[in-house]
Amino acid sequence: MKNIVGTTWVSLLAALIGGLAFNNSALAEVQSDEVEQGRQMIREGRLELVRTEIRLTDEEAAAFWPLYKTYRAETDAIQDRYAAMITEYIRRYDNAELTNEYADELIDTFMSIKFELLEVQKKYLPGFREVLPSLKVARLYQLENKLNAEIDAQMALVVPLVDPS
Repeated sequence: MKNIVGTTWVSLLAALIGGLAFNNSALAEVQSDEVEQGRQMIREGRLELVRTEIRLTDEEAAAFWPLYKTYRAETDAIQDRYAAMITEYIRRYDNAELTNEYADELIDTFMSIKFELLEVQKKYLPGFREVLPSLKVARLYQLENKLNAEIDAQMALVVPLVDPS
């Protein structure tokens, strides 16, 4: 896999979101636009990596891409919620507005997002198996999971931990 390409987009998003943690809220709108641009770059990079790494035949591509587009629309919507959750958390962290009630909400939202992403993966698995050989489906899921893990790892570097004291 082209790690440099994927990591570049992931690092850009992490840096942009990390920048939210260290700047005043007056810059939030501009930074929000930058984060969205970074997220769009990651989406485009993900498509390019899937395109290069799965190596579809013309027949496979004709059946795969419409299904994958729908799959990505569903997962992107969930990941939009994840980005909003992280942005809100950083805002509250910066403004010292973390409470036990918000922590409960944060945990519930996080778990819901992770569960929903897994449910979408499970939902689309039979469809991917119908249009691709199992080895290509396995590679697709590996790519998706690897990219998500890279994003999570970069986020872990920039998102501050809750201070319970």
